[in-house]
Amino acid sequence: MPDPTLQTLSATQTPGLFGVSPYVTEWMLYQHFANGLDIDSPADSRMSWGTKLQPLIIQQAAEDLRLEVHPNAADVYHRRGLLGCTRDATIVCPDRGPGALETKCVFDYRTWMADWSGGKIGPKHYEIQLQQQMLVGDGHKPFEWGVLAAWVAGDLHYFERKPIPELWEKLQEHAHRFFVAVKAGNEPDPFGVPIELPWLTSLFPTVTGNPLDLTAAADGEALADMAVSYADAKEQESGGARTAEPLRAKLLALAKDHDEIFLPAGIRVRITARGKGKVLKVYVPEAPPSRRSSSFNPANMLAG
Repeated sequence: MPDPTLQTLSATQTPGLFGVSPYVTEWMLYQHFANGLDIDSPADSRMSWGTKLQPLIIQQAAEDLRLEVHPNAADVYHRRGLLGCTRDATIVCPDRGPGALETKCVFDYRTWMADWSGGKIGPKHYEIQLQQQMLVGDGHKPFEWGVLAAWVAGDLHYFERKPIPELWEKLQEHAHRFFVAVKAGNEPDPFGVPIELPWLTSLFPTVTGNPLDLTAAADGEALADMAVSYADAKEQESGGARTAEPLRAKLLALAKDHDEIFLPAGIRVRITARGKGKVLKVYVPEAPPSRRSSSFNPANMLAG
């Protein structure tokens, strides 16, 4: 749960400042805090089931760890400085005092192996989230320990954590830098990832007759190669969709409200509005072999 007063960054938001969140980027956070953009993703079925399972996981954690656990049933938001959090529960140890308990649900072993390394370590954004919950503590004093409890297809796994002072310092530094930028109106560039696509479309309406000339840009060659890679992935849509979508996001982040991008070697990217979305077309005239795969036809105008 984010801070409704917009005075602090929540523990689920700060991973975006480190570029490791699958849900939010620093540019999206800027739009939220500076312009009031609602960046919360709608709950899907797995998120819904995670919410339903949370009380049961907390109850089982109390039994397994044999410690006193206080669920945050009212979703109380705690603040400390420029950081905040809504913990799932507070866990109390006679020797170490209160700690943060954060629960996660992993519904398949593929995710468990890929994102959790089979139980060796938690995903970076979850580790940051727990560290921030510990740092915020009760709002006055930080907690000296915390537990990440992962429900994996019926089994519970526990990751006990101690404070990481260097990370705590960076969390506060990043939060300070972010709010200074918001106050000064210094908008960061979009990161160019798929999660930004809805906002890139809505916040940057394409302006006809507004080209962007990058033919002499220092990174023009790399950008041209990226455009060709996108066109190639779109041509092989069935097998290249996973490649095309991230490249599409980067191209739209580059274009913003421009309707055309001119790149080295005569490569052009044309952007047109269609309904509530945008269509990209990449044109590669007589592209040299080093610039394309054998399956790419440089005469094609490929829609995306």
